[in-house]
Amino acid sequence: MIIRAITGRIMKSLEAFKGSRPIYDSNDLLIVRGVCRDKRFKEYKSIREYLEEKLKENGFEIVNNQEDIELFVEKIDRILRGGGGGVYPDTFGFERLKRSFEEMGCVCDYVIGRKGDITVGISMWYDKVKKEPKFVEVVCC
Repeated sequence: MIIRAITGRIMKSLEAFKGSRPIYDSNDLLIVRGVCRDKRFKEYKSIREYLEEKLKENGFEIVNNQEDIELFVEKIDRILRGGGGGVYPDTFGFERLKRSFEEMGCVCDYVIGRKGDITVGISMWYDKVKKEPKFVEVVCC
């Protein structure tokens, strides 16, 4: 239940709660996608700077350690696969997502944060030319 409350607060701080949709919803993992409508986004130099500020506003410590990021992605993969093996975990999940959006002509970045035993990843992407809409995806477990 706590991951729903945390994810909801983050989506609200991104002004992305309205119209957002859960992509995956379980007791251990929540993935929500929406559109950021925060007019203050323009005040930031980059997506990363904006997302870091939003996580800090919500009491999260930014995670930059590659090993911790890989553990987070492995945890997500384990939950999505139902704990079963057979397929190797996508340890480059966020980087692969970023590259795929950039290849499609989007600006994309992500930030990962931790508060206690909860870890959150936020990705944002938008078209390089149009700059709108700004899609966000919040992953919380």
